[in-house]
Amino acid sequence: MSNPEQENIELLTANFDHAIEMGEALKRLQRNGDFKKIITNGYLKEKVLASVSLLGVPQIQAEGKRPGVMEDLVAASNLQFFLRLIENQYEAAKDPILSDEEEAELAAAAEEAQTQGMN
Repeated sequence: MSNPEQENIELLTANFDHAIEMGEALKRLQRNGDFKKIITNGYLKEKVLASVSLLGVPQIQAEGKRPGVMEDLVAASNLQFFLRLIENQYEAAKDPILSDEEEAELAAAAEEAQTQGMN
């Protein structure tokens, strides 16, 4: 195997390991009551709803505070996106979608292993 191929395999392995570590850490956080209370319910639900309701308040618009409210919403959106990204990468690392060629290779290897097991 050439050096660039080996480096690519090592990089892919490190990415899969990182995705699994991050996904498992996120699962632990999501089971934590304090995380749910502060982040999931407090920040991503209650604060977002409060910010959305402020957008229609004439005083907020008149005082020029609307951009700050919008930034709050963007920040919450970015956090939700990041958490979903971790979940998606974790799922992809745990259960990757294989190409037809990769599936054929796996099936051939399984068939060969079964054939050798019978002998």
